[in-house]
Amino acid sequence: MKKERGKVKKKTKQIVVAAIALIVVVAGIFLYQQLGQDKGDKEIHIMIKADGKTLYKESVDTDAGTLADLLKELEQEGEIKLDYEDQSYGMYIKGMGKNKLYKENPKANKYWVYSSENNKSCIEAGYCDAANALKITDQDYFVFELSEITY
Repeated sequence: MKKERGKVKKKTKQIVVAAIALIVVVAGIFLYQQLGQDKGDKEIHIMIKADGKTLYKESVDTDAGTLADLLKELEQEGEIKLDYEDQSYGMYIKGMGKNKLYKENPKANKYWVYSSENNKSCIEAGYCDAANALKITDQDYFVFELSEITY
């Protein structure tokens, strides 16, 4: 009888040790996956300016393929405020900001414009295409500005 109790205790210890080992392995895998998650395959630099002030200037990691996708992502994450509408030629930005939404003012001829000095498509065309058509690549830099447009 004592021999059987010893065997049962030994098997119970083995089961407990195996269960603990399994928990440690599973926790390790989970932690590795969380730490190893890719925060984005490209870093994009964004500056938003209005009324002579820089409202937002950040470098963000993203997997977004277009500038519009990135702006929507930043809005969803609460990084920026964004007011836009999808029109036949693409995303039309009506307002932007960080803590406050700065809207266009057609009476004062103030509209949101954006530019890039290093995005390949913007350089080749001499202007930046509609945000939903504009492909972004690592280290692109974009400046959004509420500007007075004169004709």
